[in-house]
Amino acid sequence: MRWRTPILSSSYVRSLLRAVAATKSLPQIAQLHQHLTAAGLTRDPFLSTKLLELYADAGDLPSALSLFAVLPSHSVFAWTPVLALLSRSGHHPRCLAAYRSMRFAAIAPDGYVFPPVLRSAAGHHHPSSIASLHADAVKFAAATALPVANALIDAYSKSGDLAAARLAFDFADGSDLLSWNSIIAAYATAGCIEPALGLLDSLRSDGYDPDVVTWNTIMDGYCRAGRCSEAREILDGLPQPNAVSWTTVISGYSRSGNHEAALEIFSRMMHAGIVPPDRDTLSCVASSLRHVEALGSALSVHAYGLKTTAVDAFYGVAGAALVALYASRGRISTAKSVFDMMNPADVVTWNAVILGFGHAGLKRLALEYFSAMLSRGIRSNRTTISTVLPLCDMKLGKEVHAHVIRQGDAYASSTVQNALIDMYSRAGCVDRAHQVFAEMEADDVVTWNTMIGAYGAHGLGAQALQLAHRMVRRGLKPDAVTLTSTLVACARCGLVGEGLEFLETAVRDLGLVPSKEQYACVVDLLARAGRLEEAAGLAGRMPARAGAEAWGALLSACRTHQNLEVGRLAFEQLLRLEPGNPGNYVTMSNIYVRAGRWEDAKKVRLMLQRKELSKPSAHSWIAAGSRTR
Repeated sequence: MRWRTPILSSSYVRSLLRAVAATKSLPQIAQLHQHLTAAGLTRDPFLSTKLLELYADAGDLPSALSLFAVLPSHSVFAWTPVLALLSRSGHHPRCLAAYRSMRFAAIAPDGYVFPPVLRSAAGHHHPSSIASLHADAVKFAAATALPVANALIDAYSKSGDLAAARLAFDFADGSDLLSWNSIIAAYATAGCIEPALGLLDSLRSDGYDPDVVTWNTIMDGYCRAGRCSEAREILDGLPQPNAVSWTTVISGYSRSGNHEAALEIFSRMMHAGIVPPDRDTLSCVASSLRHVEALGSALSVHAYGLKTTAVDAFYGVAGAALVALYASRGRISTAKSVFDMMNPADVVTWNAVILGFGHAGLKRLALEYFSAMLSRGIRSNRTTISTVLPLCDMKLGKEVHAHVIRQGDAYASSTVQNALIDMYSRAGCVDRAHQVFAEMEADDVVTWNTMIGAYGAHGLGAQALQLAHRMVRRGLKPDAVTLTSTLVACARCGLVGEGLEFLETAVRDLGLVPSKEQYACVVDLLARAGRLEEAAGLAGRMPARAGAEAWGALLSACRTHQNLEVGRLAFEQLLRLEPGNPGNYVTMSNIYVRAGRWEDAKKVRLMLQRKELSKPSAHSWIAAGSRTR
C-alpha cells in the first residue's frame, strides 16, 4: 500500500484505520503512524488511541509502549490495549505494575481492564493480587459483568480457591457457555469430579449443550481422579475431538503409569488422521516412551515420525525418548538412525541420548557421543558431566575432572561433585574422592552419604563412622541412606559396638526409624563378627519380617564361622523367601561339607538339581587401554 498526499477528512482516516486493522501488518501500521504524524493527527486522543490498539493487536509491545509514552493524555481507553498486550505477552509482573500506575493516576478501570489484569495475576501466581482486583471490580461495579466474572472464575480456579470461584460464578449477571466451562474446569482441575459432573447437569438444565471444551474439562477431571477409563469412554463418543481432547486422555494414562494405554491412544489419534498432535501431545508421548516395556507401541510412534511433515517438531520432543528406548532394547542401529534424524543442536538432546545409551549399558557408545558432542562445539553442562562421569574409567574420569576445573563455577554443583566422588571411589582412589569432598564444604546430605559410602566400599569403616559423626556435629540430619551406608561400613570392618552405638544414637536422638533393610545391615554386622545367635535372634524378632538380605548375610557368615545350627535355620528361611536362588543351596552344601555331613550336602545338591538351577558365572568390566571389556 502506497500513501499519497493526505486527505484530512475523518471518513478517509477511518477507512485507513479499518484497512490497516484488517491486515495486522506491522509495516503497514508503522507507515500509517508516519502518515498520521506528518499530518499532525497523532495529537488527536481518539486517533492516537486507535493507533495504539493497532500496535497492541499486532503484538508489537515496544512500539505500543513508545507511542503510549508520548500520548498527551492517558485515558482508560489508552491503558486498556497496553494492559491487554502486556498480559497476552506473558509480562505478568509488568501488567500488574502498569495497573497500579493507572490506579495511582486516578484512572477508573472499567470492565475491559479487569480481564487481562486478572489473567496476569493468575499467571503470576499472586492470590493477593486477585483478591485486590476483585475488590476494585466490586468498587467500580464491574465484578458481576460476565467477562469480568469469567476472568475471576478462571483466576480463582488457577489459584486453587474454589469457594471464591463459585461465588464469582453465582453472583455473575447471567451465564454463558464460557462461564459454565470455567466453573466446571475449576472443580475438575482440582480433582473434584463429582461436583464437576453436577455442574454439567446444571449446564444442560440452563439450556446449553456441552461443547468440546466442556468435554475436555470433564475428561481432565476424570483423569485427575484416576478414572482414565471413563475419560476414554467420553473420548470415544466425541464426534470431533480436538488435539486437547486426545492429549488430555494420553496425559492422564501417562501420569497414572499406564504407558501402554497412553501410546495406544496416540496410535488411534494418528490413524484417525484428522487432528495432528501438538507439542503437549508429543511431550506426553515422550514421557510414556521412557517407561514402556514393549517395542510395538514405540514402533507406531516412530512410524508417525517417519511420515509427518513436522519432522523437526516431532524429533525435537520425542526423539531422545525413542533413542533411549531403542538403546535399552539393544536396537542400536535404529537408535542411531533416530538420532541422525534429530539434527540436534542443543545440549539437552545430546544429554538425553548419552543418558539413554548409558542406561542401556552401552558405555563406550555413550562416551563416543559425548566426544562427538564436544567436537561439534556444543558446550556441555552440569547434566552432561554428571551423566558421563559414572561411565568413565580412571583415565577418562581425570580428563573430565580437569575439564570441570577449567570451567570453574560453570560446573559448581553438588550433582557434579557427587559424581566425581563416586567416580574416584569406583576407581579405588579414595584419597582423591576425599579431596573433592573436602574442597566442597558441602551442606548436602547426598554428598556426605556419597563419601561415607566410598569409605565403606573400600573397607575404611572407621573413617566412614567418623564422617557420619562429623555430619551430625555439623547440624546435618542423617537420613536412611546415611544410616545404611554407615552400618554397612561398620559391618565390613567388624566395628560391631560402634555400629550398634551409631544405630542407637540415630534412633534415640535423631528420630530415625530403622527399615527392614537397615535391620538386615545390623544382622550382617553381628554375623560378620561371629555373633551368629544374636544375629539370628534379631532376624527373628525384627518389627518387619526379615527378608532374604538378612537371612542371606547370616547364611554366608555361618559358612565363614562354621556354625551349622544357625546356618540350617537361615537356609530354611531362604527356602521360603527365595527358593530359586542357587547361591543359597551352594552355600548350605558347603557348610555341610565343612561339618563332615556329606549326605546332607548331597541332599542339598540334589534339591538344586531338581529345581534345575545353576549358579551364574561371575564376570566384571575391565579397562584395557582405551577400550572397556
